[in-house]
Order: sequence, then C-alpha cells, then structure tokens
Amino acid sequence: MVFIRWDAKWGDSVVFSFVPRALKAFNPEISVEVVTTPEMAPLFRDTFVVDVVHETARKPSKDAMRGLAEKIGEVDLVVFFSHLIKHRDIFLLSQLKTRHLASLDDSVGLVDLKLGEATRGRHMVDKYLVMLEKCGITGVNTDYVVPRSDESEARVEQWREGRPPMVTFNAYSKGRARSLTPETSERLIGLVLERLPEHEVCVMSAPGKQAEVEGLCSRFESGRVVCLPETRAIHDNIALIDHSDALISGITATVHMADGLGVPSFVLFPYDPDDRDDWHSRHPASVNLLSLPGDPQDVNRLNWSEVEGVLDRFCLAMRPAEPGSRH
Repeated sequence: MVFIRWDAKWGDSVVFSFVPRALKAFNPEISVEVVTTPEMAPLFRDTFVVDVVHETARKPSKDAMRGLAEKIGEVDLVVFFSHLIKHRDIFLLSQLKTRHLASLDDSVGLVDLKLGEATRGRHMVDKYLVMLEKCGITGVNTDYVVPRSDESEARVEQWREGRPPMVTFNAYSKGRARSLTPETSERLIGLVLERLPEHEVCVMSAPGKQAEVEGLCSRFESGRVVCLPETRAIHDNIALIDHSDALISGITATVHMADGLGVPSFVLFPYDPDDRDDWHSRHPASVNLLSLPGDPQDVNRLNWSEVEGVLDRFCLAMRPAEPGSRH
C-alpha cells in the first residue's frame, strides 16, 4: 500500500500518523510505503516507522515520476488524499501499477475508491477511517504519533522549573491568511492574562521570528508573557505544548501536535468551513472558531465579542476549582 505524501507538512503528517500503525496491527505483512520529500522522509521513516520511504522532489519531472513508478512496482492500493488532484499528480498516478486508487477527488477517472462526497464534512481522521474500513479494518486507535526530542524535552524541562502554569501561544502559520498579526496576538494574549491570572503565556517562535516574538513579549510589563530563549527546532515547540495547560493558535501544525499530546486548543480559522471540517482540533475541550467572511480570507477578521465569549468558556474550564465548588 502506497501513500502519496509529497506535499506533506508536519501537521497533516501527524494527523496521518495513526494509519501505518493501524495497517500493521491489522496485518504485519502489509508493506506500508510513502512517497514524500527528502525533508519529510525522516519523520515517516524514523517516527512513523513505515516500511519504505520513496524520496522525491516536491515537483519532480516526468522522467523522475516514471522512474519512481518503476521503482515502486505493482501494488494493491495507492492512497492520495487530496481534494484537488493536479496535472502533475495525475501523471504520476497514471504511471503507477496499482489495482486500486483512493482519493478525495471524485472527478478523476483513475480513482475507483471515490471518498470525497462520501466523507464530506468529516475530519481528515474520519476520512482515513472510511478508507481503512474499505480495507476491512475497524476498531482503529486514532491517537496521533507526535515526534519528540530528548534534547528539547530536557531543555524545556529545565527552563520551566519553578515557573507558574502556562498557556502556549502561536501566531505563525503558512501564509498571511492564517497567521495572527501582532495586533491580534497582543489582544488575545491580554484577554488570556485577564481570564487566567495564575498562568503565564509562552509565545512560541518560528525560524527567523525570535526577535519579533521577544518584541511581543516586551509589550507586557507584568512579566507574565515569556518565550523560550533561542528556539531551535519544532521539537522545542512540541515540548512547550506538552508542558502547557492549553494552546492558543491559528490553524497550523501546532494544533495537531497539541491534539496528540492531549492539550486542548483555542483555534482560529480563516473563514473556510470546509477547511475547519477537515482540520479542526479533535480534543473534546477545544474551541474551533471561524473568522468573519471576507475577500481575501484573513484569520484576523474577527468578531471580538464572539471571541471574548468563547474564550471566557474555554478559560473557565482551565481554572482550578474553588474550595467547596463542584466545578
């Protein structure tokens, strides 16, 4: 069984991570193979422990795709979970020697397991579950596999020693439409500080963003808005989430990491109900909030009265119970 993941990123890869485990639990003889980029190959090979990783450029040439198909050989099933299969994708799929092809794009003639309309409105996990059911696999454990680093865990553990409880905050995502502006970030952090006076807020960083993050922290004179010095890798942020009581974030990989770690999230989406349906946080205590519609899409286009009301309820669930309270 071959999964085409050459457009994979950290977040959707973690959401996929339970699938290889489910296949091997059903039948250890199944060969689980993944097509992905060299950058993502170690995640699939070392953390998700798939049997074979086929490395390829994100946009390979036709000759490279022919060679890749020849290397893969004959397979029973190819899975390409995309809502819109592009011309380059179709060329690769046409070269593969497979008995069956599963996809979310029902319009492509090569696809015989058409799961788009059948799974519309359901989370990506549930879409994978339908695919697995087609293979006769039920009763699946859908817990995510989250990549961890001993070095990051030790570093964050040392930094957190003696500090108050923490909420992590992430402003960064792929593209402007999903990223929180400094103004939105400052307002959200201020609301969290008001509602959780016993917590501090840790602002997570990203490559090239450390100075910007430190500048955001400096806007708060209370000393309750902090950041990990010199964030080095995504594993640092994973360790921070694991030490926090909640995550505040635009929709991005950190939300799925938090799900895998059992941490609830307050998630902001640009106005795209289909995207929210596919990728919302699955933690039962999480909030998944759409921004207001508009062109272009912008996660910062918010109804702040709604945000404050929902954030009230989200933070209330985190507060410690008062003596004698039944909360």
